[in-house]
Amino acid sequence: MSGEAEQPTIGVLGTGGIAVALATMFARAGHEVRLGTPATGRAAAPPGVLTGGYEEVVTTSSVVIPAVLGVQGAVQQLRPWGAGLRGKILVDITNPFTGGHVDFVGPWATGGSTDLAAAFPGALLVGAFKNVWWETFTGAPDPSVPTVHVISDAPEAKRTFLALCAPTPYTYTDAGGLDQARRVERMALRGVGSAGVLAA
Repeated sequence: MSGEAEQPTIGVLGTGGIAVALATMFARAGHEVRLGTPATGRAAAPPGVLTGGYEEVVTTSSVVIPAVLGVQGAVQQLRPWGAGLRGKILVDITNPFTGGHVDFVGPWATGGSTDLAAAFPGALLVGAFKNVWWETFTGAPDPSVPTVHVISDAPEAKRTFLALCAPTPYTYTDAGGLDQARRVERMALRGVGSAGVLAA
């Protein structure tokens, strides 16, 4: 035994721009990254990123990021492999937008991250990237990108995820527990401490 902690593998599920952008960012930061794609729609892997089916990526990753539009989309995407998420860090990047990104679904007292946590209670839910535009992650680092707010009720999972984010060229902050989801998510449309919202 070397005594060194095993480095987490980050699995990003999806083939859209947000999935590729996050997979590329974490790979450039030196992490092992897997991009999960549908069996019928395998995408070309960004440099340094391995690809596989959803089930394979969920099974082999210790951090799972479903890159889809909306909490219900994430629930549907993950439901077949929900049991495999037990004990893993599940990163919620969704916002509960209505069509056209002009308002939010549900009352002020609810938050998308709390809904996803309820759907997969065995996972360690971390909310992140909710108050920044995903396009800012596709090119050269942009110094104008606001601080990324990270929330979770699982302190160790949040610390682990913040450590994984540290080598990326952006600033992150511990924004509290999942009870802050509604505030962080609504920063996008309120224009408070954000330039927009990460969306699929």
